[in-house]
Amino acid sequence: MSHNNGPILSMRGAAAFAAALAFAGAPRPAEAQQPRPSTPPVQGLYSVNSAATRYSTPDGAVRFVFDRSSGSRAALVRFEGDDEVHVLRPYMAAGGGEIYRTDDGDVMLRVTPHGGIIVYTRALRTGAPASEEEDVAPLTPAAMAFAEMQDRFRQLQMRARRSIGQQVTFTAPAQVTAPAAGVIVDAAERAAEGLAAAPMTNVRRVVLSIGAAPAVAVRGDTLFVQVAPQMGYAGRPSSSAIRNVVAGEVQGPEQ
Repeated sequence: MSHNNGPILSMRGAAAFAAALAFAGAPRPAEAQQPRPSTPPVQGLYSVNSAATRYSTPDGAVRFVFDRSSGSRAALVRFEGDDEVHVLRPYMAAGGGEIYRTDDGDVMLRVTPHGGIIVYTRALRTGAPASEEEDVAPLTPAAMAFAEMQDRFRQLQMRARRSIGQQVTFTAPAQVTAPAAGVIVDAAERAAEGLAAAPMTNVRRVVLSIGAAPAVAVRGDTLFVQVAPQMGYAGRPSSSAIRNVVAGEVQGPEQ
């Protein structure tokens, strides 16, 4: 297979993605990417009319933006120093309040019955209280022109080559709106991170397409990532979900 140093932009991505999912028997995103918690997700108790707010732990070591401004089930979190916006779903917590899980089932935040915030990280596995600092702008993917999207794809290909040690090409739809381009580029960045985090991978192509809901599947040396731009950050798989699929830790149903 021949490769070049620039992005390969094609309108065939969506068709290739659909064919690969049908052939591979890939599950729907909600089944493939999310372990099923013991309690069902609930409409956020504190999501209605809540703003995007910056929080910090008492020592200031962990600072993050928690965005519940959409009023939907999905909440967003971005930690200071982390490029990824994490999409969280609320579930009822024992003793009241809510816990917010990532798409691979990890608990990242807890909202107490009185509205307090507890944050969980790798360094804070038992959790730490976080207090409000200020209201901030909602977390929204930045719109970008087609030329800027091309440039970002070139950078991603170089970054993926350094992290994996072999050429990886990224393919995206050729005609997209500026807001959709922002979500597609973010999805490509999550794919690059997921590939770099996988212990071993033979992925040499990443094909991004537009669909009704986010999805991810691997077929041969190709990683297929479906993006739903109208859903914002919630419309693309996380880097962890992509890493799990690439590493074979998420399996589709038997055919």
